[in-house]
Amino acid sequence: MVKRGDSSVVRGLGPYLLLSAALIAAYLYLAPVRTVAQSAAVIGVPIHFLASLPSTALSAMQGHLTTTDQLRSEFEAMRQRNLILRTRLHRFEFLENENARLRALLSATPSEAEQVTLAALLAVNPDPGTLTVLIDKGSADGVFQGQPVVDSGGLIGQVTKPGLFRSKVSLITQEDQAVPAQVARSGLRTVTYGGGLNRPLRVLYLDRNADIRTGDLLLTSGLGGRYPPGYPVARITGVERNLTEAFMTIAAEPVSHLGRDREVLLLWLSKEGMSSREEEVPTEADDD
Repeated sequence: MVKRGDSSVVRGLGPYLLLSAALIAAYLYLAPVRTVAQSAAVIGVPIHFLASLPSTALSAMQGHLTTTDQLRSEFEAMRQRNLILRTRLHRFEFLENENARLRALLSATPSEAEQVTLAALLAVNPDPGTLTVLIDKGSADGVFQGQPVVDSGGLIGQVTKPGLFRSKVSLITQEDQAVPAQVARSGLRTVTYGGGLNRPLRVLYLDRNADIRTGDLLLTSGLGGRYPPGYPVARITGVERNLTEAFMTIAAEPVSHLGRDREVLLLWLSKEGMSSREEEVPTEADDD
């Protein structure tokens, strides 16, 4: 049984159904109608193409934008990784240089020094009249007054004020410091004296016929038992011979780094050297 509401819907669709049936019949049985329909279909292809262009272009742009964003993201990730790798490379280079420097420092100790201890540089005294540095080893580590101190370049000085856990080292450039030395080339023995801040070492009391020349390397001679023999001390930078003077005027520059390294080596002498060393002075308390 058809309800009243349903019958009204059918009556509303009736004209459209009749029109559809008439068009189908005309297409099937009337040739002119088929020709018009086919022509309309052909014309509709480019129209449909043109109508679909905005949608197609939008889809392409969205794909392009997605690809660009992806490339930008990948580029940023690669840039960050490159930065990390470059930072690590710098660190590796730093560690390699540190290892090379420490190897050079340890290889700078002749066999006369039976024991060495690595010490860190804590401070450099800014007072130009003192020319001292502070290291992180003291009498608790066996450090004694007069103990020789070297760096990777050569002799830098001696401990002049050992504390319990840190010590003061006087540099060979200090005016009251003297180092028995000899010319590596000729074996000529002499003594170097500190010249003070930013001044060359002095090599005194060599007569004007002595075999010494600019460029000669001076090594510790071992005389006096204070410094073991064979450590580089200085290089001759100037030799002046005056016929009216009995001695030459000679200047030399230290070959050590004089407190510019972060580490130094404390030397313990052989038993023979220890027996000839001057009597030790009692340890002083650390300065704050």
